[in-house]
Amino acid sequence: MFSCLAGGLSVGSKCAVLSTVCLGLTCILVAVIVVLHIKLKAEREEQATHMLQSSSRDQTEKDQLRNSFNSLSQKNLEFETRVNDLTAEKKQLETRIKDLTAERSQLQSNFNSLSQNKLELETRVIDLTTKKGQLETRVKDLTAEKSQLRSNFSSLSQKNLELESRIRSLSEEESKQSQYKSIICVFLLINNILLHITITAERDLIKSYKNTAEELNQTINSLQDNYTDLMTEKHQLQNNFSSLSQKKQELETRVTFLSEGLKKEALTYVFMLLFLFCIFNVHSFIKCMFLCGSGRFFMSTELKSWSDSRQYCRDRGADLVIINTEEKQRFISSLVSERVWIGLSDREQEGIMKWVDNSPLKQGFWLKGEPNNYGGNEDCIQLNFNRGKTGWSPLNSWNDMICSEKIKGICEK
Repeated sequence: MFSCLAGGLSVGSKCAVLSTVCLGLTCILVAVIVVLHIKLKAEREEQATHMLQSSSRDQTEKDQLRNSFNSLSQKNLEFETRVNDLTAEKKQLETRIKDLTAERSQLQSNFNSLSQNKLELETRVIDLTTKKGQLETRVKDLTAEKSQLRSNFSSLSQKNLELESRIRSLSEEESKQSQYKSIICVFLLINNILLHITITAERDLIKSYKNTAEELNQTINSLQDNYTDLMTEKHQLQNNFSSLSQKKQELETRVTFLSEGLKKEALTYVFMLLFLFCIFNVHSFIKCMFLCGSGRFFMSTELKSWSDSRQYCRDRGADLVIINTEEKQRFISSLVSERVWIGLSDREQEGIMKWVDNSPLKQGFWLKGEPNNYGGNEDCIQLNFNRGKTGWSPLNSWNDMICSEKIKGICEK
């Protein structure tokens, strides 16, 4: 600038212009710096606002998740309480079934005892009926003898009348035939003596017959009374038997109804437990739906070999079951309690276990010491071998067996 002042007016004019330009550039630079500073400050304030909003949103989501967790925990406690109540009700129903079974056994014992008494009474009635027939035969014989005695008595009475008539005629002729009087008197005396002896014997016989007839009548009356009492007792026993039979049928109906109710309730409880378990575990829920599908598993109704059991399944659009997970093994073991064929064997090559779909065995659930190929021909696998004995468990229940053994098989569609 000082050089400009020293150089004259023209040069001074140039210096003034240059100074103005420099001052303008400086002002512009300051203005740009101020604008940039304001913009950076605004951006920082905006970033701080976004961070505050994001933190508030995260806190809200966290509170919602905490509330959801507390709600699920409360529902879990309620479900556990309900499961405990259902278990207690199940135990009460099982106790009631045991009581009804004992009562049924007692009624069956009473029924058998009454049936035995009935048979004894029927035998006794048959014996009394036989004795009655014998007595009736004897009464008929005595009646015939009585008729014969009456006939004899009538005949003697007729002879007596004839003798008396003859005596009268002789008495009328007594005056004419007095010389025969003594002979007639002797004859009449002898005749009277004989007649008296005959009548006395007949009277004794009649008295004996009357006594015998009275004894027979008394015996018959006694037998009739006994027969009447036995018939009354028989009718009473028949009524009691009918009443007990009716009561037995009612109890059997009641037991059947209770058994069906218990089965339905047990199935309801099982599905409720499975549903509750599946609520808290989506993976378990998928397995539950996989295992519990309607009509997927069924068991043959006849005892067959391994090959025949497989053919039975294939005729119905299925095959012997394949068990490749621990959950499925537990489920199948809970379905059946007897020994059954499954779809595993080493028939093609000894020691190489394959399923019916030709897939190799990856995980086995063998009983301790199995498979042992006992006898050298055990090539087919069965489930639930030695169930209930030491060493058995749902995860230790497989056994190799000869394929010709006849047991049931469990099929899978």
